[in-house]
Amino acid sequence: MDNFVDLAIWAAARHASVIGVELAGSRARGTHDELSDWDFAVRTSDFDSVAGDLPALVEPLEPLGAQWEPLGPFPVYALMLRGPTVVEYLFLEHSQNARTPAKASKESLPAIQAHFWAWIWWLATKASVGREDLVEQHWPKLYRHLLEPMGASAVPDSVETAIRGFLACRGELEREYGLELSRALESEVRGGIRRLGYNA
Repeated sequence: MDNFVDLAIWAAARHASVIGVELAGSRARGTHDELSDWDFAVRTSDFDSVAGDLPALVEPLEPLGAQWEPLGPFPVYALMLRGPTVVEYLFLEHSQNARTPAKASKESLPAIQAHFWAWIWWLATKASVGREDLVEQHWPKLYRHLLEPMGASAVPDSVETAIRGFLACRGELEREYGLELSRALESEVRGGIRRLGYNA
C-alpha cells in the first residue's frame, strides 16, 4: 500500500498552501483492521484556498464520491474509492459547527446520496466487527440528518432497512425532480456490504 499512501499524500501536498500531509488515525497507530479508513492529517497556511482546490487535487485517486463531512468537530474531506476504500483528509487545526440536516432538493440530492453511502458503509464495517453498541447510536442520527429530510417516516434498525428506506425515498425524489443519479458509488458500496454478509 506504500504507493497508495504516497499518491494520497502527493495529491494534497502539491498545493502551494499545504504545509504538510501525514498518515493519521488507526493506520498510523497500527491499530487498524482491513477495512479501516485511510486518514491523512493536513496542515495548511490557507485553509480556504486548499479547501476550494481539493476536489481537483484528489482527482488522481479517482473517487466515486466525495464530500465535506457535515457533522464532525473539524473539517474532513472524505473520498469513497473503489474497494470500497475510504480516504479522509483531516484538517485538525480548524474547527466547525455541525450543520443542520440537509433539505432535499434537486441540487442537494447528489451530496445527500454521497453522504448516505459513505455513512452506511462505515456502519456496516463497524457492525461486521461486533460494534453493534456504536452502530445503534447512529440509526437515529442517520434518520434525522438524511432519511427524514428525504421523506422517510421510520428510524432504521439495520443496514438492510436503512438501504431500503434510502432507495425508496431516492426513487421518489428522482421522479419528482426529473433526474437519475449515478449508481457507481452505490454499486461499489452495496457490493462491499454484501461481501460482509448483509443482504444489500
